[in-house]
Amino acid sequence: MAQTAFVTGGTGFVGINLIELLVEEGWAVTALHRSTSDTTYMKRFPIALVEGSVTDHASLRTAVPDGTDVVFHVAGDTSFWSKQNARQDAINIDGTQNMVDVAADKGVKTFIHTSSVSAWGRVRGVVTEDTPSPGEQSSVNYERSKYLGELEALQGVDRGMKVVVINPGGVAGPYDTKTFGKIFFLLRDGALPAALPGTITIAHVHDVVRAHLAAVERGRSGERYIMANDPVEWVDLVGTIAEVSGISKVPRRAPPLLLKLMGRLSVIVAAVTGKEPDITPEVAEITSTRGVDFRSDKAIRELGYATQPMAVAMKDNYDWLVREGLL
Repeated sequence: MAQTAFVTGGTGFVGINLIELLVEEGWAVTALHRSTSDTTYMKRFPIALVEGSVTDHASLRTAVPDGTDVVFHVAGDTSFWSKQNARQDAINIDGTQNMVDVAADKGVKTFIHTSSVSAWGRVRGVVTEDTPSPGEQSSVNYERSKYLGELEALQGVDRGMKVVVINPGGVAGPYDTKTFGKIFFLLRDGALPAALPGTITIAHVHDVVRAHLAAVERGRSGERYIMANDPVEWVDLVGTIAEVSGISKVPRRAPPLLLKLMGRLSVIVAAVTGKEPDITPEVAEITSTRGVDFRSDKAIRELGYATQPMAVAMKDNYDWLVREGLL
């Protein structure tokens, strides 16, 4: 009999890639979505769609089928605007608590929680799963909320579930239109004035979701697994996107001080318009970060995590955007 999975965050980029893989592997999938969510991509797959929200405990009790084998809790709020901190906490922290409570009550055996390397907050140097996390003290609420969300997920161990935490870095590949995928559109339209000044680690989404499945059987309960790659300069990332797009002009690196000034000014403008700015002080802070090297040795050793080059992820993202008629 096929294993059964309940997936949150299925309308998101990582979530839809996970659903696609689960279906390919013969799983029976139930996916949660909010009433306002765009389910276009989810409807391409033979899965059960259920309406609800991780912030609505009652809706989860109705949505999660009894006896579900595995919950993949991928849902998360990735805002970097302090005005959305309360909403972010409600989703990333309280929403995880709700999912753990309902999953345990429903007899779920395994709970795979998608977090982020951002849960380590403002760290420097080589970072492994054994590196102490100052995430709770981070001034960037996304980092703080991801760390606290992990603590909520791990409470599921005491409720009798196997709980594995996945910590990807930046994730790129097919179905991405809003994160790195957005850079393709900005370059096409000549609307990207500069590259960000820091470094980032990029993992291919296919590698990340395969490791999610591997974690079901091979992951150790109560453990975190970093899924990253060698750090790359943002300017090199933009250059790779330009190359695969056939664009010759590559923006130069923005000075960190200028980026931080833009972040402060954008927040002032946003207070008037009510529209979330592209650059906030939080965005300026994290994208100016350098000197961090997240290591994936544990995931490679225990989950068989494989790391494809950043250029492969960007080419696959580009090819998908072209196939979808978006570029």
